[in-house]
Amino acid sequence: MKVLWLLNFLPAPLARALDLPVQASGSWVTALYQAMAQQPVEIILCAHNFAVTKTERREIDDTVYWAFPTAEGASALKKVLDAEQPELVQVFGTENDHPVWALETFDPEKVLIYIQGLAGPCGEHMADGLPERFLRRQPLKETVTARFGGATVYQLRQRLLDQGEAEKKVFALARNVLGRTEWDKAFTASVNPQARYYKLNEILRAPFYSGGWQRDPLRRPRIFVSQGNTPLKGLHRVIEALPAIAARYPDVQVDVAGWPPPRKGALLQPVMNWLAEYPGYLDQLARRLGVADRIRYTGVLNAEAMKTCFLQSSVFLLPSSLENSPNSLGEAMLLGMPCAAANVGGVPSMMEDKKEGLLFDPARPDQMAQAVLALLDDPSGAEAMGKAARARAMADHDPKAIAAAQMALYNQLCDAKEAKP
Repeated sequence: MKVLWLLNFLPAPLARALDLPVQASGSWVTALYQAMAQQPVEIILCAHNFAVTKTERREIDDTVYWAFPTAEGASALKKVLDAEQPELVQVFGTENDHPVWALETFDPEKVLIYIQGLAGPCGEHMADGLPERFLRRQPLKETVTARFGGATVYQLRQRLLDQGEAEKKVFALARNVLGRTEWDKAFTASVNPQARYYKLNEILRAPFYSGGWQRDPLRRPRIFVSQGNTPLKGLHRVIEALPAIAARYPDVQVDVAGWPPPRKGALLQPVMNWLAEYPGYLDQLARRLGVADRIRYTGVLNAEAMKTCFLQSSVFLLPSSLENSPNSLGEAMLLGMPCAAANVGGVPSMMEDKKEGLLFDPARPDQMAQAVLALLDDPSGAEAMGKAARARAMADHDPKAIAAAQMALYNQLCDAKEAKP
């Protein structure tokens, strides 16, 4: 069997072969591809990119890659499909144009749409918990920040909402949808009740399957937040919850995987806070609440560095306004960490409240603080929930089981097609 995977990012080997920057994304695709090596299937990796100038086929380490210009869209994809003649096409992502290209140039019954995230709903929640001013147009700021590659919160939100409108067309055309949680299953049914929905968990990054978190009674209380540079991830709500946590644990520290707000001195700082809108707001909020000295930004972390931060922390905190199946939560669970997570989207499908971790309403910083404090106050109970989380995650994210389930689905889709008159 031959299956073509259509991606919206360049896999690292292909990017290097084309002398293009390697993107820090797609680890779940790479992990699944590696796990599928033991299955009776040939997988062709095909990616579109704005930086690609012509359609190219490369063979790298026994893997066939295709790259084509985004601007050529469906016509370029059709050339690839005609050359490779796959039996199935699996499309990763729903928020760009590439799923429509596949559904319109290939038999839609043989196209499997894989949900990575849902742009529209994320756009709706991008500015949750922020002042109303973040939802207004600011033409001057938008123009200036664009020159530096940035964007206002309004623009970030609008981009996702626009992608969400395009996403609806994908779901309207889709016959087969692959997801991971009850939340994305419900979303699929709401936009296309006729689509067939299949469930498949993700394979996470290899380092997180080995080793494990251990409680250190001498450790300074440390809370780890895996993302903080976009409002959707809810760092502002962590800052709002932090005074209550610090009142009981005065030496608490929050480690944030991401870049700190820019520092430019007293004269330029107001300008930087105006330009870097969300980071500037975080900085001002932390200073106003008296917790700025308790927050440490780590910069962008690779898998090993991220794992180190997990293991050196007391609690993993997921404060997002919306998530489908956050890999960071899965990785924390694999390590057996005490976890407190927002009760949103697909999170309840990953972690059972009060058994494998604690869930809270992200719109209630007081609930967030209570969840974190409960884990810090009861180390034995937190450790027990971490062990239960690890057992759950090891089963849910087992690479061999996931690869076998993926192969079974491929066979099912092929058999269903062949059985049709």
